[in-house]
Amino acid sequence: MAHMSPVTLNLRALREAAGLTQAQLAEAVNVRQATISDLETGKAKTLRLSLLDALAKALGVSARELIEESAPRR
Repeated sequence: MAHMSPVTLNLRALREAAGLTQAQLAEAVNVRQATISDLETGKAKTLRLSLLDALAKALGVSARELIEESAPRR
């Protein structure tokens, strides 16, 4: 069985740089504020690609910029 690597997002830093609150970003991408909080704290267990795309568009960045580079696997 293949293991999926966790994805870490630069969401908080990019949201703050855009001058948006969690509530404002949530409204822009049509999710609950709690969803944004869960994504920022790493509590979210899944992330739809459509949401990743919507977040990137709302923040004016690419999806790649939203995803933090993780340490290489050994």
